[in-house]
Amino acid sequence: MELYQLRTFAAVAQAGHLTRAAEKLFISQPAVSAHIKALEEELGVALFTRSARGMQLTREGQALLGQAERMLALAAEMQDSARNLRRELSGELRLALHTDAEFLRGLALLDVLRARHPKLQVHLRQSMSGDIIEDVREGRLDCGFAYGNAPPEGELSAFRVCRTELCVVGPPDWEDRLAGADWPQLVDEPWIWFTESCPYRPLLSRCLGGAPTRVVAVTDYEGTLKSLVASGAGLSLMRRDEAERHAACGEVCLRAGSGEAIDVYFIYRRNREADPAILAVLSALRSVWELDGISETEG
Repeated sequence: MELYQLRTFAAVAQAGHLTRAAEKLFISQPAVSAHIKALEEELGVALFTRSARGMQLTREGQALLGQAERMLALAAEMQDSARNLRRELSGELRLALHTDAEFLRGLALLDVLRARHPKLQVHLRQSMSGDIIEDVREGRLDCGFAYGNAPPEGELSAFRVCRTELCVVGPPDWEDRLAGADWPQLVDEPWIWFTESCPYRPLLSRCLGGAPTRVVAVTDYEGTLKSLVASGAGLSLMRRDEAERHAACGEVCLRAGSGEAIDVYFIYRRNREADPAILAVLSALRSVWELDGISETEG
């Protein structure tokens, strides 16, 4: 059934007359009759009885009228929401990335937002997960991606985007050195370490049973981390997809075995859950990552 058929049904029920309903709907009387006939055929029941006095609802018509009116009200509400989004989505959206845009499907996300909301300017910032969470909490950012667990209960909400795997990488000629090495054996190796705001740091500390004994460098930039590992400085953690790409180019080697899983979340302030810009970016995010079946995890 079509919405225009339901509108005609409701209009005839209210007017009690085909001609008056046609005038209200700004369509011809034959069109009104055709809408009612098509709806009755689809539903398999008669909605009206016709008489010299006009159109009277049947018992079935009376039972179905309320549902038709509710459906029309929901459709009108949806149209109002869409109009509000189109009208309000202008200005700036400050969004932060905690890792490379390719992995986060950032370009696809921007394409969707540009197509749906051309007046919305998206300002991208590259930062660390811990800093992004704090900046969103303090209002310096509108939203952003972050590694780790959902933020603790409070001012933030978090939508889980995906789970990825981290693995140990070393210089390309360290394959024999890493072969069969377990975590206790790795604690004394030289490591490129992470800043306090990086969630890799507590994860790796847990695996090693503490901080490594030899920290040769500390960085919060993935490009610098790869360069240091490739130069022979020591070991570090890297996303498996990224590590395998660099290993294929002969820039690093991977420690054999399974890696450590870590979640990727999209963070925003709880008090902005009804904000049109946040709703728009969440909708785009679900579309790009095909996340319709994954529920929001609030923190």
